[in-house]
Amino acid sequence: MDEERVHIRILIGIAAVLAALCIGYNVFFVPPICSPAAVVTTDTPSKTLSSAYNGKVHLNSSPVSQLESLKGVGSALAKRIIIYRQQHGGFHSVEELKNVKGVGEKLFAQIKDQIDL
Repeated sequence: MDEERVHIRILIGIAAVLAALCIGYNVFFVPPICSPAAVVTTDTPSKTLSSAYNGKVHLNSSPVSQLESLKGVGSALAKRIIIYRQQHGGFHSVEELKNVKGVGEKLFAQIKDQIDL
């Protein structure tokens, strides 16, 4: 009977050590789940991935700031472009931009060489 109690005490001791190691590892070595670095986003007018590969402003991925960089496109029109994009699942052709209120033939002709999907 004494030998059985010794074995139980040894197993309980091992379990306690393993539990302490797991808790210590989680406290000191595992980073927090909601790290601020993983949540940071910006909407800057600098080059983003959407314009990096051909230098054009991409209608389906450019933020407001890039759309505003087009001559004749202000903040209100840029927001309408993004709303149209969200409501219609993106643009299917560059010419579809003319469906956005405020983009007429004249403005489209002026910016068509600067935009892409």
